[in-house]
Amino acid sequence: MRLFSNSCAFGAVVLSLFLSTLPAWAAETEGAAAGGDGGLPQFDPSWYPEQIFWLVVSFLLMFVLMNFLVVPRYERTQGKRKEVITAEIETARIANEEAKASLAATDKALGEARAKAQAEVNEMLARVAEESNERQTSQERELLRKLHRAEEDIAVSRAVAFEQVRSVAEDLANAIVEKILDGKKGAKA
Repeated sequence: MRLFSNSCAFGAVVLSLFLSTLPAWAAETEGAAAGGDGGLPQFDPSWYPEQIFWLVVSFLLMFVLMNFLVVPRYERTQGKRKEVITAEIETARIANEEAKASLAATDKALGEARAKAQAEVNEMLARVAEESNERQTSQERELLRKLHRAEEDIAVSRAVAFEQVRSVAEDLANAIVEKILDGKKGAKA
């Protein structure tokens, strides 16, 4: 703000100097047209009072314009800008807090969902393991039952086979004994 005030004062001084030389240029132009001396009027001491008068008038005019028009508008604009920036910063802060709260809620929900999913997976694995154990147990029982049945069948088959072997052996032994006896009867006769 101070820089603006200083630059405005500098601008006012420059403008007032420029405006103060306008009457001198006008007089020089008139003097040159009338055939007068062609020197610089701002260095002519007879023009000093008029130049000082216009300097004061232009400075006061610039001061009034700057002080009552330009600077208040500038300050209002800067004030509005500052209010807008402050409001935007506050809105951004609130949005940031809401985003952090939302992120925390999302993280919490995600953690709960993960825990729930892990519990379901563990439950499913336990159920699958239990079903697998039940299947394995039932298959083992079925295999044992089939094994016992096969052993019984083998025992029955073995008994039948031994019985048949014994029967065949008896028949064979009887046939051999008969042949031997027939051979001894034929040798005696």
